[in-house]
Amino acid sequence: MKTGQIFFVLAIAALAVPAPGDQDVPPAVDAAVASGLGFLARQQQADGSFEGGGPRVAMTGLSLMSFLAAGHVPDEGKYGLTVRSAMEFLIRCAPADGYFGKVDGSRMYGQGIATLALAEAYGADHDPRRRQRAAQVLRQCVPVIFKAQDVAKPDNFAGGWRYEPSNQDSDLSLSGWSALSLRAAANIGIDVPKDRVGRAVQFVLRCYRADQGGFAYQPGNDSSIAMTGVGMLNLYLLEGPDRPQLAMAGQYLIKHPVMDDTRMLYYSLYYSTQAAFQAGEPTWPAVWRVTQTHLLASQNKDDGGWPQSPSGEEPGRIYASSMAILTLCVPYRLLPIYQR
Repeated sequence: MKTGQIFFVLAIAALAVPAPGDQDVPPAVDAAVASGLGFLARQQQADGSFEGGGPRVAMTGLSLMSFLAAGHVPDEGKYGLTVRSAMEFLIRCAPADGYFGKVDGSRMYGQGIATLALAEAYGADHDPRRRQRAAQVLRQCVPVIFKAQDVAKPDNFAGGWRYEPSNQDSDLSLSGWSALSLRAAANIGIDVPKDRVGRAVQFVLRCYRADQGGFAYQPGNDSSIAMTGVGMLNLYLLEGPDRPQLAMAGQYLIKHPVMDDTRMLYYSLYYSTQAAFQAGEPTWPAVWRVTQTHLLASQNKDDGGWPQSPSGEEPGRIYASSMAILTLCVPYRLLPIYQR
C-alpha cells in the first residue's frame, strides 16, 4: 500500500449525543478523543482543508469523519464551524467529472474516502442548500466508482477496485473503502444497484485464506491483521453475520493482536477494532483492550495528537490522529455507515 491509502441518515439529535453509557466507554477514552479533536481542529487550513503529510482531499475526508464520529455536526457546538468548513471544502474541490482522486493524487483511495465522508456529513447537516450541493457532488462521484468496478478483469479480481480507475486487478484495502462508500451513498438515496454490492462481496471472499483463517490484500497473498479487519467489516456491513469465514477471522484477530511493529499500525488498529465491534464476543473485548492500551499510551500529551506511524506507508500526524480518533470512537456508534 502507498501514501493516500487510506464511510442513511441518522437524526441530527442522535449524532450530537455523547457516547452511550451502555457501551462502558472509559473516561480516559473520552478525554483522549476530546484532546485529539482539539489537535485536528488546530491543523485546519483557512479553506477548510487538512494538510500534513498526506493528500489533502483524503486527509480532509478522514478528519471530517473524525469529528462526525465524536458527535460533532455542521454549524453546531464547539466544532460546528470546523465540520462545516471541511464539508464545504470537499464540495468546492470536487471536479466536474466526479473524480476526487485526481485533485490531490490520492487516486481511488481519495475517491472512496471523500465520497464516504461527504455522504456521512450529508446525513448530519441541517442546511438544505448545502445538502443539495453535497448530493449533486455525490451523484457525480458514485459513477466513477461504478466505472472502475466495471473494468474487465481476470476472474479472481472481478468485482473489486485498485489504485487507478482503469487498473485490471483489485486489492482488498481499496475495495473496502469503495464498497462502503457505495453503501453510504445508497443510504442517503443515491441509486446503487444491489448487484454491485454482491460483486464486491464475492471479491472479498476470494481474499479469504481458509488455511490461515484471515483475509489477504489480494487473492493468494498471506493474511494480515489489517486485511482481516477490512474483510470482516465489509462482510458484516454489506451482507450480514452469516458467513462462516467471519468466526474464523474473529479468532485470527484474537490470536494476532496489533503490536508496536505491526505493519500499517493505525490502519490495522482501525480496521481490527471496527471488525471486532461487529463480531461481538469474544473478539470485541480482546481487540478493544489492545486498542485502548496502545492509543491511550501513545497519544502526545502536549498537543493531543498522535505520532506519525513508524511505517512509511502511513502519512503524517493528521492521518495518524484521524485514524486514532476514528478507532477510539468505534463504541460510540455515531457514524451511520458503521451501525450494526
